Amino acid sequence: MTNVYEQPKYEGAQALGEAIQANNADVLGPMIIAAALYEDDFDTIYDACVQLSAHPDEIVRGNAILSFGHLARLFGRLGDDAVGIVQSGLTDSSDYVRGQAYAAAGDLHHFLGVAVREPDSDQLP
Repeated sequence: MTNVYEQPKYEGAQALGEAIQANNADVLGPMIIAAALYEDDFDTIYDACVQLSAHPDEIVRGNAILSFGHLARLFGRLGDDAVGIVQSGLTDSSDYVRGQAYAAAGDLHHFLGVAVREPDSDQLP
């Protein structure tokens, strides 16, 4: 991993589905963020985020949870599972996942008015 930012590439819903099927964490980690930013079909990306939020790889899992924040901003809505998934991410065993969940919780609050974390929890878990 480098400290250089690379714009995530997204090649469409079919490529996302194939990547999920292949289950390559190195591909899925950045792809789920790209999909959240560029996929036009809410159901496609929401379902992928839900599925990947339980992935065994912490980067994939954390990025899927973070992507709920992107969906809140871009679509102005989320499905029924998202809030609980983000809440669970706040107590994940991985520091990375907890950080991504913290960011997503802020987005859910800002864009949807949904309070996911305690109002006094300004510190990262």
